[in-house]
Amino acid sequence: MPARVWTALAGLIVVLLVAVVGLDQWQARRGEASLFGLPWSSSPTRSVAPGPQPRRATGATASTATPQPAPPVPTGSPRVAVIVDDLGARRDVFDPLRDVRRPLTVAVLPGLPLSEWTAREAAQAGMEVLLDLPMEPYRYPEVDPGPGSLLMAMSPQELQRQVGAHLASVPGAVGVTNHMGSRMTEDRARMRTVVEVLAGRRLFMVDGLTSNLSVAYDEAKAAGLRAGRRQIMIDHSAGEAGDRVRWDEVAWWAERRGEVIVIAHGHPLTVRLLREYLPRWEARGIRLVPVSHLAK
Repeated sequence: MPARVWTALAGLIVVLLVAVVGLDQWQARRGEASLFGLPWSSSPTRSVAPGPQPRRATGATASTATPQPAPPVPTGSPRVAVIVDDLGARRDVFDPLRDVRRPLTVAVLPGLPLSEWTAREAAQAGMEVLLDLPMEPYRYPEVDPGPGSLLMAMSPQELQRQVGAHLASVPGAVGVTNHMGSRMTEDRARMRTVVEVLAGRRLFMVDGLTSNLSVAYDEAKAAGLRAGRRQIMIDHSAGEAGDRVRWDEVAWWAERRGEVIVIAHGHPLTVRLLREYLPRWEARGIRLVPVSHLAK
């Protein structure tokens, strides 16, 4: 084959490699997985734990997002914040969770029979309390976030009134995370409206990342709020074997990233495994902290 043909092929290969690497960097900056496992993203809050991730989650729980490779561990002990969400209806979950006696964070849904009681008891027990704010997901109303949900059809005034009412029903909440909301968290105007209420009350926000296209974290930061993103989601519907895979990843990522935010659904299995894994983490020098410590 003539030399000029080889030269042309080599040039074409170089152009294709540059294009693929550029696409990979762009994808990583959006919080998605690097195609090659390369550390393009330097922000700890944008990386998430291992596992396949669709573009968005449509049901009650988020699919596990695929992580960026971890940056070098910062100096100091690795830190983990565990948010147990979907609380407000079951004492069989909250009571043993309170007995763990660690600085856990609980996210309480509004409008449930035990919402106010759970929030007060958690705060008295030294746990950090978040409002688990229900938002419209894809496939609504087939997929229902629960009473008092923030809906796409609401006006800005209605959205803000609803957020205010929910905050009043969860006393002592120091921040907010989203319950479902795969559709709403992708909408900048509506998330900006929600964030304005939080900014006025000096609350922080944790983006539950129920969609890879969520702008909740970005809008919170733009408004001057402290904010975080969950990296690991633990969903009891995967069964104990599936949950153990996720809990095993917590320490691995904490030691490599320095800090990790975990969201685990309120379920007896969550509490049982937490009680098992917490001593293991502590033996490895990993500290459990309230999620506010990891909101930047």
